[in-house]
Amino acid sequence: MGVKIGGQIEKVNGRELSYTEFAERYLAKNQPVVLTGLMDYWSACKDWVSTIGQPNLHFFSTHFGKSKVQVADCGTKEFTDQKRIEMSVLEFVIHWLQGSAENLDGNGKSVLYLKDWHFVKEYPEYLAYRTPLFFTDDWLNLYLDNYRMHDDPNTYQGNNDISCSDYRFVYMGAKGSWTPLHADVFRSYSWSANVCGKKKWLFLPPLQCNLLFDRNMKSSVYNIFDDISEAKFPGFKKAIWLECIQEQNEIIFVPSGWYHQVHNLEDTISINHNWFNAYNLSWVWDLLVRDYKEAKEYIEDIKDICDDFEGLCQRNLAANTGMNFNDFFIFISRFSLANVVELYYLHGESNSENSIWDWSATVQHFALNLSYLQKIALKMKSECGVLGNLGILDLRESLSDPKFLKLCTGLGRIYAVIHEQENWSCTLKKVLMADFDEYGSHVCSPEDLVKFIDYAISKLSGNCTEQNTLLSVLYDARPHQQN
Repeated sequence: MGVKIGGQIEKVNGRELSYTEFAERYLAKNQPVVLTGLMDYWSACKDWVSTIGQPNLHFFSTHFGKSKVQVADCGTKEFTDQKRIEMSVLEFVIHWLQGSAENLDGNGKSVLYLKDWHFVKEYPEYLAYRTPLFFTDDWLNLYLDNYRMHDDPNTYQGNNDISCSDYRFVYMGAKGSWTPLHADVFRSYSWSANVCGKKKWLFLPPLQCNLLFDRNMKSSVYNIFDDISEAKFPGFKKAIWLECIQEQNEIIFVPSGWYHQVHNLEDTISINHNWFNAYNLSWVWDLLVRDYKEAKEYIEDIKDICDDFEGLCQRNLAANTGMNFNDFFIFISRFSLANVVELYYLHGESNSENSIWDWSATVQHFALNLSYLQKIALKMKSECGVLGNLGILDLRESLSDPKFLKLCTGLGRIYAVIHEQENWSCTLKKVLMADFDEYGSHVCSPEDLVKFIDYAISKLSGNCTEQNTLLSVLYDARPHQQN
């Protein structure tokens, strides 16, 4: 069955695009784009590519050959994905070279695709690339560099557990390798940079994604080029796709909730990150609510005999999705506090020799973050009022926690780079301690978080004049309260 192609993905020279333009045109509007001109000085583009433009497999086998990686068998479906096997990079390279020598069919079961290699985590000293400016506002990986996403005190979690890993990956695959139709983990954004080779992408906008599911909205299409049963997937033939051919040294931005299928048209190596920030947090929460309802429905028949039915639902949610309601709440609470810390720092700068006018773009960014975080908390409160207390974030304790201070430092440095503030200092202002003595110490529920953000904004705005940039930005960014 063929698919209807309704257009192509826009290509833009990244060197002619400012961060603000990228955020307004693609992050805020959740639109895909291909960016060129951003990979010129990457070590990966030199070390990982041969003189004839092919993957330098010898470099990988000699430098990283002992690494254990997950490899997908592109010809074998297992549940809703391709069958995964573990092998060393050296074993994968040998298989790749043997397949090339034997000229195996690209659609055969022998085509393997190395996926989700946590390369940065495993080789932090080897600087293969620098994350492009447009993708640096990455709360997911910044968080995972300091915390686990899901911490279960009742189970042992080793250092290699996925919950304390990251979402920075290397992919490697021969011509004919491919990735089935999917939307990205957590409904995050992603970016994928072609170090070498060529990929074909097929995208479907979120408003059409219901067309990919069966009548019960339980199972979705696996391969859009299969002979799709109209009886099972009655809406599929109505889908109108966007197509993109991604060349070497091009980076594609994949927005939240866009289903996509990807085919390697040549031997290919790519670098891929998943991430989210204030712009797409609502996508993450919506996915959690959907998956929670499914998890709850699946075990509804044991509700009357289960001592902790809600706890079981949340454990299953964490196992299936990678986080649960408590994890998400602690995540947004920590980032709310971190953004408040940075605004307190800038407020201090406004009363020193440096004028707040010099920081207006940075202030706007932190204030906008808080407005989105408060909207998410309000959404949690309105949609899941049964939650009550989710977790406890101790504000005073956080301000003394080295992990949290590292999170604040990382967040401050990100925005210093984005907004070109060369003299940024990441010193934590102790004045927060005194303010929190007046407010209280704990944030335990979405309602508490809403009140905390209100309190922080009122404290920051209390002594400002109407000409003060900080006050005007906070006022403009602050979301309207809901009854």
